Amino acid sequence: MIFSSCLTEEDCELVLDSSVVINLLATGHAAAILKSLAMPVVLTDNVVREVEFDSFKGRHEIGLLQEMIADQVLLVRQLEGQALETFFALVSGPASESLGDGEAATLALAHAKGCSAAIDEKKATRLAAERFASTRLVTTVDILAHNSVRVGLGEAMLADAAFQALRFARMQVREHQFNWIARLIGPQNVEACSSLRRLARRRPLASGGVDELADGKSLLGEANEGVGSRRFP
Repeated sequence: MIFSSCLTEEDCELVLDSSVVINLLATGHAAAILKSLAMPVVLTDNVVREVEFDSFKGRHEIGLLQEMIADQVLLVRQLEGQALETFFALVSGPASESLGDGEAATLALAHAKGCSAAIDEKKATRLAAERFASTRLVTTVDILAHNSVRVGLGEAMLADAAFQALRFARMQVREHQFNWIARLIGPQNVEACSSLRRLARRRPLASGGVDELADGKSLLGEANEGVGSRRFP
């Protein structure tokens, strides 16, 4: 199966939701990943507060987040004008049709600025598709699979980053992304990731060898043939 990142060179700016920030922090390589994107990466102050709150529940990456903000690897924006109105609309209404502050702020800002939003949650993805058809949505996996990130990190570091995000942040993986991730971290590591087990049982690895990107090049590459068999601690 061919898998290609939804994040492309056409994206001029990216707004991150809380879950994506937490996933990236858990990789252990967040700054390197974001710098490799070579585009402005933004989060709202609502998301900063959510990640800070999450740190009080047992995560300890808030220091790294604050460092990346200070170094302007991440840019923090406040909602105003139409974006603020959109935010209030998204957090209002019944639970099935409303979002939390971080998701709502991320979508509102991305829609107002005409840029892409990185969101993993399925309800937020559904509501965004219904209300903001022109806003491009990407996931954490799309960020990891972006060509500049693969080149910037190298396959071994990328495999470690994905595995850490899966283990420690339970990064969500969509069904069409499963084979790419499983072959990146190695099939033997899939069972160590609770977020992958359900997909693994429903959908065994394809038998056609290493997944290929849209340009036809192997993700792992001949020079990194051993990555798929590596076990991570």
